[in-house]
Amino acid sequence: MANSGLKEEKLDYIVDGLLLFFPLFYRRLLRVAQSNKRINPINMQFQVLAIVINSGELQISEIGRILGVSKSNMTPLIDKLIEKGYAARLSDGKDRRVIRITVTEKGRRFVLGRKRLAKNQIKKSLSDLSLQEIETVSEAMETFKKVIVKVGTVQ
Repeated sequence: MANSGLKEEKLDYIVDGLLLFFPLFYRRLLRVAQSNKRINPINMQFQVLAIVINSGELQISEIGRILGVSKSNMTPLIDKLIEKGYAARLSDGKDRRVIRITVTEKGRRFVLGRKRLAKNQIKKSLSDLSLQEIETVSEAMETFKKVIVKVGTVQ
């Protein structure tokens, strides 16, 4: 019984930390809130393109499932990406009713450029850390990635 209370207390601590941590992470490390919104890698257009680049051609519903966004909310976003020339619709070779989304070369350049800008900003933000602090953050990141993968598979 005592263990379940301690576990619940620890889970509350983790959840509170995550809810506070992620918004602070983007504000402090990327510093895009006031400066340059173009490099923000958390905007939905960037996320959609990055997912399709990493996963290959996907249906709109598959992209929405990954992002936790309904298909009805995904469609206008996909339309905007197509309008900008970042993405394209492709008919499935086996079933013409199935439409897949792919990233164009212009979309790939957009993602790579924004990713490079964000990466440089984060490196700049972390550059004052000591080697020991950087190693600690790196180890924590590795642990966090393992937890995220485990949480993603347990449902």
